[in-house]
Amino acid sequence: MPRRKRLPQPLLNRARRQAGLVSSWQCDAVDVGPSQRRNLVAGGSWQRVTRGVFDTGIVPSGLHPLDVDRLRAAWSALLTNRHTISVGMCALALHGVKGLPRRITPEVTFPHGVARKSRQGIAFRQYATGLETVEIAGRDVATVRCALVQALPTLSRDQAVACLDNALNQGLIRTDDIAVIRRRLARRKGSLKVIPYLPMTDGRAESPPESHARLRLHDAGIAPDDLQRDFFDARGRFLGRADLVWYLGDGRWLIVEIDSQEYHGAERQVRRDATRQNGLVGEGQNIIMRFFPSHVTGDHLVGEVAQVLTREAWRPGRELPPAQRRR
Repeated sequence: MPRRKRLPQPLLNRARRQAGLVSSWQCDAVDVGPSQRRNLVAGGSWQRVTRGVFDTGIVPSGLHPLDVDRLRAAWSALLTNRHTISVGMCALALHGVKGLPRRITPEVTFPHGVARKSRQGIAFRQYATGLETVEIAGRDVATVRCALVQALPTLSRDQAVACLDNALNQGLIRTDDIAVIRRRLARRKGSLKVIPYLPMTDGRAESPPESHARLRLHDAGIAPDDLQRDFFDARGRFLGRADLVWYLGDGRWLIVEIDSQEYHGAERQVRRDATRQNGLVGEGQNIIMRFFPSHVTGDHLVGEVAQVLTREAWRPGRELPPAQRRR
């Protein structure tokens, strides 16, 4: 049996940076020619994703499977042509913005608004002006601000706000960028739906499920009094930071924690969440409620929170005690 030719390490390194995908021209550059590629596909080591794009089977480490799928969508579009530019949701995925739909359409554009017909599941967008780009892993990608303008009209309200929250939280955009995004959206199809969502954004949200929960509670007329509030004991020792809080009076709080395996799934994060929650419970005067994403999307979250707030005679707009500082 002929000995299988080893793949060049530079190609494998490139595949790791591209969610496991490589292009035919990247293969040719390191002498992995058409014959070897056909053998790899026939033998099951590789899979053909679309014309000229191959899945090497390398899976990026440290990422949630849904994030990997989104990155694969972005790279499968970029690798169809060496001149394409990643845009919209694919560009947001490459920047690491959370809150996108579980599945996104592979999409790119060509410089100077060159028109191309979509093919094999790859959408070729046409953006003639206003395309700001940065380089990621050697390829041109729309900036976060530009990609948000492109993507927001195609997202639901919860997805749009979650993406904006996350981009703010990560420092990928600034608060004053929201006004720029609003001005640019005003000239785009679907903007009338999106513009009312912009004032709902809050960069303090630490995960999309937190953003979704806040919106559900807002819709029900029981929006939180504060987000990501720090709590301290009587001696000024830090107890923890709460996701969503309502002030019940007399130094008492309702604290809602949103737990998500998708966004807080790492063991270190789970331990951190448990530690901070135990500290908050330890004070003995706060009411702690913990919810998972399935509770957020249904009626469970709103119903449970509303029941507690009614029982505790909570009222909106009550002046909040000043946050203590560490001593």
